[in-house]
Amino acid sequence: MKNFARFALIISLFAVCNSPTPSAPSSAAPSDLEDRWLNGSAGYARAVELQRELNVPLVVYFYADWCPYCHALDGQYLPSAPVQDYLRHVVKVRINPEQGQQERELAIRYGVTGYPTFLVMRTTSARPLKVNPFRNGGANWTPEQFANACRQAAPVSRIASTESNASGSYEKPKDLSARALNRATPRSQIVTVARTAAAPPEFIKGAALPTLDQVFAKYVEALGGRAAQMRLTSRVAKGTVDVIGISNGGRLESYAIAPNKSLVVMKIDPIGVMRQGFDGRRGWDQSEQSGLRASTGVSLASLARDAEFYHDLKLKELYARTRLLGKVKHGFREVYQVEATPRVGEPEMLYFDTQSGLLVRRDVTRQTSRGLVRAEIYLSDWRTIDGVKIPFKTTQTMPNQTFVFTLEEIKHNVPVDEAIFEKPAK
Repeated sequence: MKNFARFALIISLFAVCNSPTPSAPSSAAPSDLEDRWLNGSAGYARAVELQRELNVPLVVYFYADWCPYCHALDGQYLPSAPVQDYLRHVVKVRINPEQGQQERELAIRYGVTGYPTFLVMRTTSARPLKVNPFRNGGANWTPEQFANACRQAAPVSRIASTESNASGSYEKPKDLSARALNRATPRSQIVTVARTAAAPPEFIKGAALPTLDQVFAKYVEALGGRAAQMRLTSRVAKGTVDVIGISNGGRLESYAIAPNKSLVVMKIDPIGVMRQGFDGRRGWDQSEQSGLRASTGVSLASLARDAEFYHDLKLKELYARTRLLGKVKHGFREVYQVEATPRVGEPEMLYFDTQSGLLVRRDVTRQTSRGLVRAEIYLSDWRTIDGVKIPFKTTQTMPNQTFVFTLEEIKHNVPVDEAIFEKPAK
């Protein structure tokens, strides 16, 4: 549901706006970049250079935003302590072949036939070895088993006080800290590798299309129907938020009441506590970094639109223009692509699964302190709560950042103090 997609966009853009400018000098501790991933074809080129310079293993991770196993790898395996212990001693790059021609060529070069494809290499000339924690016909690996398999495929130098090398002498681990990487390359090349523009949608020519009203009606029916939604008047949701390669296990809470009041609260290390609310007329956001700010202009308009409790029933009302562009090939799915142009702001793209009728993806553009930012929001793990389907997992990709939001608890028609939606005094 749109009400649950909104916190992903709002908070992640908020985090982007309040994070340090990547190209500026940083006083961060040397370990701050140990868990950062390079991205795309440009990141791959730099990763190969770093592997040669530092003489450490290389990890190349091919993924797709719609892939549920990739979400599991990102949310359950990569943030775990055993895997992080391995990854902090290697050079690593994430590549989505659906984001550009160069990325697709890399996937062909490595023989990628499915997702996720997680490859480890001892050296630049070594044969890539695939490590997959998901087992057919048996229990999946634990994170520790996955980490051990990576070490067997491409061993890393270990901490001197705990392990020795084959000759019995101790070997100091390679320094992959921010300071070491900065000696090898300018900081801007490490943390500001922009994602390659996504490939244009692959429209299915000659496909029979429903009317736009039929697409919207099927979506409402797939959610449980209009009557089921109208029986709900409030919603409280709680869960976790992971920032891939940076943080995992952050907490989120979302509060909403009809007709249009909402509040999102998140605590993410190292960003801190963030809040954003809409009281029916005014919007605001608050963080430990930037303090309290009122929403204005395009930001206020988008916040008000997303705060509509019955948003999914009012798509044609909330946008100045909506039109069905066609049927699109989207990974293993076929979806209807709908352009939704708001009265204020940039057009959005909505993608509805032709089979289930559910909204599986939403592309939005928002104005931030760094200019316009494009975000892709993927909705999955739909579950029925009180007669209404809700996506329990929301994955959002932006340039250099991927957020995974996982709901754990949802309650409807519970009392909510309306004072929480009002702008704080300070």
